[in-house]
Amino acid sequence: MSGTPHHDLGPRPLSDRVTAPSSIDLPTAGEDLVWRPVTAADIDLILDLEHAAGKVDHPHSLVMRDELEEEFAGETFVPEQDAVIALDAGRRAVAYGSAVAPSAPETIFWVELDGTVAPDRRGEGIGAALLAWQEARGLQHLASCDATLPGWLAVGADESAARTIRLLEAHGYERARWWLELERDLTAPLPEPPSPPETRFVPYGEEWAERARSAWNEAFRDHWATQPMTAAEWAAGDRLQASRPDLSVLAVVPDASGGERVVGFVLVDVTPEEWPLRGAPFGYISSVGVRREARGQGLARAMMAHVLRTLHADGLDRAVLDVDAESPTGALGLYQSLGFAVSDRSVSLVKRF
Repeated sequence: MSGTPHHDLGPRPLSDRVTAPSSIDLPTAGEDLVWRPVTAADIDLILDLEHAAGKVDHPHSLVMRDELEEEFAGETFVPEQDAVIALDAGRRAVAYGSAVAPSAPETIFWVELDGTVAPDRRGEGIGAALLAWQEARGLQHLASCDATLPGWLAVGADESAARTIRLLEAHGYERARWWLELERDLTAPLPEPPSPPETRFVPYGEEWAERARSAWNEAFRDHWATQPMTAAEWAAGDRLQASRPDLSVLAVVPDASGGERVVGFVLVDVTPEEWPLRGAPFGYISSVGVRREARGQGLARAMMAHVLRTLHADGLDRAVLDVDAESPTGALGLYQSLGFAVSDRSVSLVKRF
């Protein structure tokens, strides 16, 4: 079933446009496999599977335990209903899949599908069976939405995960958006950070959390498919061990109440466990944004130059980030002008309702 996300929806809510099964049978693929719902006690099994699959599917990044823990504690994720796992006779996780509803949909009801199959068990039909279960659960989520919104089942995949992409396209998913991973050598000459007028740079900290979240939601409002981040989601990100507020920067200006307003941000994560995968210590720039009223003043360039120098001073050799290949803000051109070069690509595949 397909549709167009921005028009021709008519007055019908998503719940009237989507037919979902009332119940879903567990997959049966793999004669030696036991399929069952997931609980938080399965996190270590899932982590082992993710690390084994990641060597093939995303060789430069790791899924970390605390990321899974925060996902399992998420506002809309009910593991026993939203995820399944398959175990072999040795109680090794061979497959895991989830279908998670959005927390705060405004323009799209985006259901995220995340599925993994052990590399040595691929080609047996396990991935197709897992995807069928995820889609059925995803349809239940879509049918629960009474708003007149586009409904998406969406999956992200590294370009190198060719088997996954072929499977999804065979089941009606379309390549909707490309993302570029960029790297910058911090041992090469770094740009001098310009001094934006009437703007103060401060490290990110807990006292800025709500103001920074507000700035993030406003800055990304015009980005492809981005939905608002809730306070709980923001706090979950802050709790991750990778979060480095001391290396992150906020641009703040005086506001009418006598306080200060966040108008821009560059947020940084550092995961030392990933350094061997790239052969050097690096920092990951997870978010860069400027409120719309503050754009056009060179603020993003100034913040990025500041952060690159901060990363280098902290002993890191590279900076890495991801960017929408079709970003409406000209972000790709900015990063390339700062010395970043493309190192990898990934794609969002979507089935629209």
